[in-house]
Amino acid sequence: MLRRWMQPAVVAASLGTLAVASCAADSAPLQPPIVYVADFDLDVANVKPDSGPGSRLRRFGSALPSGPLRSSKDPQTHAKEIVAEMAENLTDDLNKAGIDARRMSPGAALPATGWQVRGVFLSVDDGNRLRRAMVGFGAGQTDFQVAVSLDDLSTPTLPPLYESTEQGSSKDKPGAVIKLNPYVIAAKFVMAGQDEKSTIKNTAQQISDSVVEKLKAKAQ
Repeated sequence: MLRRWMQPAVVAASLGTLAVASCAADSAPLQPPIVYVADFDLDVANVKPDSGPGSRLRRFGSALPSGPLRSSKDPQTHAKEIVAEMAENLTDDLNKAGIDARRMSPGAALPATGWQVRGVFLSVDDGNRLRRAMVGFGAGQTDFQVAVSLDDLSTPTLPPLYESTEQGSSKDKPGAVIKLNPYVIAAKFVMAGQDEKSTIKNTAQQISDSVVEKLKAKAQ
């Protein structure tokens, strides 16, 4: 595990400059910026259940990935659980490090100040192309990546995290090939392991450590 950062009392003094450039001597003490954790993007494969229960069970046993995103539960439910678990672990880790971190509700309006952590789950296809990672039948990937961005919410317009590169309607389908925006991606993390909960927890911890280090650098 990476080295922990400062205690909360020190964070307020060190990160205050991220909120405003300067303040009058008689103004209230500066507060550290709030970090808002958004749900990361994760696709769900189109699932067409077989008519026979035996065939369906065989597909659950053989077609799902054997790595961190394997599960016999409904893919839509599973994807939501993975996204929620990542967001909750990341928020908790940032709070433990002395950051005022709050999970953003999907679709909620972004505040005008503070920082946002957003990300996308990725897989790599046979042609070495990046795709949005999928949960569902046929998603045979065992190792995944997570691309993460730390955004200053005072920026007038946040650039997109990534864009689809496939032509036509296929760009909106689950697992579409994408191109990451090199100007906004803060880091990429590899998710590899057999135990899903441990894999997500460990990855969230790495992301938290990276965010803390970047905030610390910006405060200096």
